[in-house]
Amino acid sequence: MGSTARGAGSSGASHPMSVNETVIAMLRPKPNMAKLADDLPHVQAAAQAAVDAPDGIGTIASYWTEVPLPATGTWNAPGKGGAQADLVLTAPQDGVPLLFIEVDNCHETPEELADKLEKYARFFKRKVKDTDGRERPMWRTRWTAPATWSGDETHPPVLLVFNRIGERNPNRTVPRPRPPAGRPHP
Repeated sequence: MGSTARGAGSSGASHPMSVNETVIAMLRPKPNMAKLADDLPHVQAAAQAAVDAPDGIGTIASYWTEVPLPATGTWNAPGKGGAQADLVLTAPQDGVPLLFIEVDNCHETPEELADKLEKYARFFKRKVKDTDGRERPMWRTRWTAPATWSGDETHPPVLLVFNRIGERNPNRTVPRPRPPAGRPHP
């Protein structure tokens, strides 16, 4: 975890906490029922429901937070104009070879969300020479995914997670993200 996210998370900042909650929701950890033997029946019932629910995706090691996605520059020295993924998930054992996750607390405008998605698109389209001298999408120099897995070999999926903390209603926002005026849709 990046130092900024770790520091903000320890102080209770809403966005890093929402990112943590997203990881927990996707992992779906199972409670140890033996440790709940002395708890009230409604607590045991809730825990049993979690045990009986479908398994989650990946392990804690499957998730990376605050990952720079450089539109310019390098992995170690990203230039301006790139995105920063809230989460990157790699769990091929669960059928998710690569997934970028953006967590929104409903404070940003639809235009701001569209701008973030445009930054992702710029990153996904960026090509660099790999260690073998061949040009390929930059994201493929760090992560692997089947060439046809995402339907477009250069564009892995981005999941938007809406956490209803802010005033904006995500149900009215989802259909609205559009690129700023004068820019083509990614």
